[in-house]
Amino acid sequence: MPDILITFIGLLATAFTVASTLPQIKKALKTKDTEDVSIRFLLVLISGLSLWVIYGIGRADFVIVIGNSIGASLNIWMLVLKVKYSREPLEEQ
Repeated sequence: MPDILITFIGLLATAFTVASTLPQIKKALKTKDTEDVSIRFLLVLISGLSLWVIYGIGRADFVIVIGNSIGASLNIWMLVLKVKYSREPLEEQ
């Protein structure tokens, strides 16, 4: 496959990944309710995304670095909202 096509696919994957997080953040900001969000899920996801950033740096792949940096940042924001709006954020149902 041509490099330009591979880059386009990577950027498209980034767009979908970012788009998947935004509705949850929007809902949390609107309702100020994050009880249905798992803090464990967020911690594991942020860890995985951060490792992808390190991998992307090691591979000198800007698509991996940028995409996963944005994803990690958005999920860190969601984690902050979880802690801020949850009655007991560390207590899972």
